[in-house]
Amino acid sequence: MAAVALFLLAVAGHVLLIHASPQYYWTQIDTAVYRDGGIAVRNQPTMLYALELGAAKLPFIYTPFAAVAFAAGSGASFATWQVGLAVLTIGLLPVVAYLSLGLAGRPVGLARAAAAFAIAAVSLWLEPVAMTLFFGQINLVLLALVVGDLALPDRINGKGIGIGLAAGIKLTPLIFILYLLFTRRVKAAAVSALTFAVTVGLGFALLPHASAVYWGGKITRPGSRPFHLDNQSLNGVILRLTHAGPDAHVYWLVAAIVVGITGLATSILASRRGHELLGLVACAATGLLVSPISWSHHYVYVIPALVLAAYGPRRLGYRILGAALVVGLFGWWPVPIGNQGGYDPEAPLLPRGLLLLAPNRGNYGTVEFTWRGLELIVGNYYVLTLLVFVDSALLYLCLARPVPVARGTGQAVGSVASDGAVGHMT
Repeated sequence: MAAVALFLLAVAGHVLLIHASPQYYWTQIDTAVYRDGGIAVRNQPTMLYALELGAAKLPFIYTPFAAVAFAAGSGASFATWQVGLAVLTIGLLPVVAYLSLGLAGRPVGLARAAAAFAIAAVSLWLEPVAMTLFFGQINLVLLALVVGDLALPDRINGKGIGIGLAAGIKLTPLIFILYLLFTRRVKAAAVSALTFAVTVGLGFALLPHASAVYWGGKITRPGSRPFHLDNQSLNGVILRLTHAGPDAHVYWLVAAIVVGITGLATSILASRRGHELLGLVACAATGLLVSPISWSHHYVYVIPALVLAAYGPRRLGYRILGAALVVGLFGWWPVPIGNQGGYDPEAPLLPRGLLLLAPNRGNYGTVEFTWRGLELIVGNYYVLTLLVFVDSALLYLCLARPVPVARGTGQAVGSVASDGAVGHMT
């Protein structure tokens, strides 16, 4: 009851914040793109990827299959979309936390449910989740599909469908198909790949012209201002460091290959050693790093990362330190940020991500190219954090004692005990 009350208190605080500043916290420009994309499918399907949608005049960058899914609800008002997606996002927080706790080896029961609501209460005030609500994104839906899929026992015939659907909507979850394949869950990987192929086929069947445009080249086009600090991927860092120079793409390809191999090796080794939640988080971190665009709100995998930190290590001191680091680095803190980014003591104290402490001038200009010293660290620290995490996890796995894994489950032997599979971590 206390955990549920804490979660409801966190939700109430968020609602009060929106009520106090609706012009800032209740715009959902991406929700408008989803709805208008669905309307375009019904009225101008051949123009789907040529239109500027919503109040912000943004392009539609999701798959044709996603557009078809959005078309199903496009008849509802924008206000209905806003409220519906916000309620769905908040409602999925304890679900994702509960599933992640299962991957951490926590047994089914009231204690796990209470922990899930407590984690959800904290997660609502983490920057990736808060910005998902701010933009009206579907990140939590995709996260729930991926985590829910990986939480299924390997013997379930439908394991893999969730990842395939998530990838069919937004391509970044494709990396989890490789994760399933290389962790010897070949059947689940095949189901995921087949599900993804079905979504592509449905897109061609229902939107042939839009599908030809998307898969014929639209998929490879960079987003607007990929060097903006919100793009916390290796590509974003390299574009900022090279001032989007001619060799930036080559540097990114080399870095993506090296980091991709290292990150996937880490996630695969973690899974084979019995640390399933660590494998999930490491795989997600790898995908975020190597993707050309990883906006800060894509980092909703911080929720299973928080579970990993709080319930992974056996020693209480390490759990407290890990949770404090996740919340400290990814929290939505009341900081005074100027209109053009950067610290401004005269600005009002409003919940913001610490990334904005680096000058960025909103969505205009190229001030990121002028960063020096501490600004480079602050403006790229999501990427730096993931690189440190992946390298540290790989080092730990190379030095730690393997945990026996029960065949066909993907879970460590004894994972139903309170210490759990990841509880063997020191």
